[in-house]
Amino acid sequence: MQEPDNIYRSEVIKEVDQLPCSHPASVNIDVANLYYSFTKMVRPLLVVEIGCFIGFSTLHFAQALREQTFGKIISIDAFDWDVDTGNGEQNRQEVAEYYRKKSNMEDIITYIKGYSGQVYSDIAKDIEKKIDLLYIDGDHSVKGAFEDFNTYYNDVRVGGYLILHDIFPSMCGVNGPRVLIDTLKKSGNVPKNLDLIEMQTRDGFGISILRKLNSKSVKVTPAIDDVSELLVKKVWRKITGDSSPSLMTSNQQIKIIIEVVDGETNKPIEGAEFLCPQRWNEQRLTEANGQVVLDHYLPNRYQVNISAPGYSTKEDFLLDVKAEITEQNFIIKLDKI
Repeated sequence: MQEPDNIYRSEVIKEVDQLPCSHPASVNIDVANLYYSFTKMVRPLLVVEIGCFIGFSTLHFAQALREQTFGKIISIDAFDWDVDTGNGEQNRQEVAEYYRKKSNMEDIITYIKGYSGQVYSDIAKDIEKKIDLLYIDGDHSVKGAFEDFNTYYNDVRVGGYLILHDIFPSMCGVNGPRVLIDTLKKSGNVPKNLDLIEMQTRDGFGISILRKLNSKSVKVTPAIDDVSELLVKKVWRKITGDSSPSLMTSNQQIKIIIEVVDGETNKPIEGAEFLCPQRWNEQRLTEANGQVVLDHYLPNRYQVNISAPGYSTKEDFLLDVKAEITEQNFIIKLDKI
């Protein structure tokens, strides 16, 4: 299904979204638009972004700042590899700077090259106790995620917000943000010092929005058990050659098995069409066994449409997914016309 053009906040944003290198490294357009809307709601004076890739998310934060007529964004990235822009390889900072200028955002966006912990001393005076919105999407290792949080958290204003990207390891394949969230919960910082909500996204990578409740200094370290578990899984994958992402208990992946059968004979129907609007009109055809298998990552109820030649269409069939069951089967019976 073709997305309408009005999902783009500007022609420059549309151009960046369509670059060969843009996805999946950049956030998808729905998440980017959420950042735009969220920024307009909280009306920050200072946004600090850790990890921008080529500046796609940055442009959405900046567009909101421009429209509210005040506010700046400082975006930090190592810019340490080149990308395909369709006109050859270019360094990521060159791409980000090009679109900063093309969108006339030079007075709003400041890009800083380097790792967040290393550049902090250079910008400390500019951000000290001034961050209204901190976006962390940088080094997704456990060490990197904790360093980003611990280095910049105390400069977030009371009542200010933090956004963490890539919080569901079973979908995005990285562990740092998940371990950070779980550590904040285990340590009691959530809910004592922080409000926290986790949200699913179209790609299943997820985001978490946190709100700082008080001026208490917070610094967290991963539990030994968490680090040990990650090391064991890393060694195991190296030994076995299994490259699949490790699963954290906070986001066990759920498999949904849908079987479409004849209403009279209960025999499987091959080639039946599965359509799910909630999954952005995902369309699938059943295999010879009548099945469609889905990895679940959205809210726990789906309305689906099932059709097959010679059968009556079943519309708005409800799949009520149980969050605590890792594999679930649904049988859908179609009646012959």
